[in-house]
Amino acid sequence: MSLILCRQEPVTVPLYIEDLGIHLYSSQELCYVIYNNPLLVLEGFIDKRLTEFLRSELRMPFLAERVEKWMDSHGATEEILYLILKECNYYTPKEQAAYRQTVNGLKKLSEEEYEKRRADYFYGLDLFGKAVTIYEQILDGAGRHLSGDFRGKVWNNIAACYAKLFCYQKAMHAYENAWNAKPEADYVKRMYFLTILNPELSLKDKFLEMIGEDDKEVWNKEVEAAREESEKAPETLKLAAVFEKDPAGRIAAAGDILNQWKMEYRRML
Repeated sequence: MSLILCRQEPVTVPLYIEDLGIHLYSSQELCYVIYNNPLLVLEGFIDKRLTEFLRSELRMPFLAERVEKWMDSHGATEEILYLILKECNYYTPKEQAAYRQTVNGLKKLSEEEYEKRRADYFYGLDLFGKAVTIYEQILDGAGRHLSGDFRGKVWNNIAACYAKLFCYQKAMHAYENAWNAKPEADYVKRMYFLTILNPELSLKDKFLEMIGEDDKEVWNKEVEAAREESEKAPETLKLAAVFEKDPAGRIAAAGDILNQWKMEYRRML
């Protein structure tokens, strides 16, 4: 965690950023989100909720009005982001120039590479459902015109998302497509891991033929090491502690953990 020192602002209704799961209580926090999450704020971030927050909570009516005029004119998103950073005066001119450079670099990417960067960003936030949607849109659009290497990477990331969501059959299908786009040994390895996570899955014969006994031995050791490491994870230790409680406390604690898992899973979708 990090701490942001902010000046006192009389915010009573904070601005909620759903994708980050946070509430913003100051102009400094708003600037921090804009500055550190360009792939989030360049798409769909500027809206009426933001202008109302600027006007009513941050007491910045002139800035809110300028943002509204920009919305009416359908101008470039980055220009209004630059304006907010400038007017809030949280980052130095040098830092603002660096931000412009970062955004300009993103804008120079091809449409497919830019969208992949966005999907990768959401994957990093554990928003796997949102990431999958963007990845699949890339393939549904200009997918056939993309290089095999690029398509393979996109399919690989789709598979990773589905694996994180415990949708192992879909993950297997995506890894197969990744291999078909660009044959890579790592894709076969990950498919093998899926069969361990879900024994009901099986590898196609052509992939089985690629796996030697030495490969299986090494990969099985990796799986065992991962299992041993997971047993030391805070979440695992917390769950183990639940079963050490008395029956009444155990039920209550287990219910709390289950509800937390449900909330986390819904967010990932």
